[in-house]
Amino acid sequence: MMMDYEFFNGFTPRIIEVAIRNKQVWEQLDYQIARERTGVHSLAYVYSGEGVLAFDGEEKSIGPGDLFQIWPGLPMRLTSSRSNPLHFYSFLFQYRTIQWEGGTMLSREASGRLPLQLGNAGSEQMVLESVFREAYELWHDKNNGYEWHVKLQLLNAIQLIQRLGANREDHPGAVTAVQKAIQYMKQSFKENLTRDQLAESISLSPGYFSVLFKAHTGISPIRYLNKIRIDHSKLLLRNTDLPIKEIAEESGFEDSFYFSRLFQKETGMSPRDFRKS
Repeated sequence: MMMDYEFFNGFTPRIIEVAIRNKQVWEQLDYQIARERTGVHSLAYVYSGEGVLAFDGEEKSIGPGDLFQIWPGLPMRLTSSRSNPLHFYSFLFQYRTIQWEGGTMLSREASGRLPLQLGNAGSEQMVLESVFREAYELWHDKNNGYEWHVKLQLLNAIQLIQRLGANREDHPGAVTAVQKAIQYMKQSFKENLTRDQLAESISLSPGYFSVLFKAHTGISPIRYLNKIRIDHSKLLLRNTDLPIKEIAEESGFEDSFYFSRLFQKETGMSPRDFRKS
């Protein structure tokens, strides 16, 4: 599973706590945490022990190296083994998603799960444990700037988890196909490319290609192509005196008016204003 970059581009977390659950805590809780309705998000890494998590209609055993997440609004029960208590770190947080439409920022509070493929950290156990442990230490040391650094640790953990998900990909050829399509876009963006041509370049049907591409990038192939074109146009606007019409053509847009509208939508300013900025 490639990261849903469209989602995480707008992912804006507010860390509430970085917590630890160990033998001392479980003794106080009589080895069980139960919630009729969860209230916050939790992303957790188990570094030792055994337990059982009942959440979102599933009940599963968890142990060393396992990752799990909890999100608001559902019943939850987490039970630790008494003989081998569960030990884990967890980020507790809320988040909003931010999206820009032209010059307007749209902000939405989100309650659903993060689009991550979780499982066991495998060969990355030491790295992930280090990230979670450092976040916990930063949070509880409360030194200057700790909230910012903990937020970076959460993002770092998400990146590592995404990489693990990609390594467990059921169909690794799908990832390669999307990467090949993106490479073709970067090489040929000045041409009048269509979805069918992009699909043909990697020997897939147009319909399947669109579904596959959006599943792995979060956006459609043509929108991704237009982002590449818009980024090229920014270089020309900054570094040349070419007229807007020629910049549009050099960036793969046949219609300069469409180019200007799309540029405004993507950046919040017109090509001329960008050039002056």
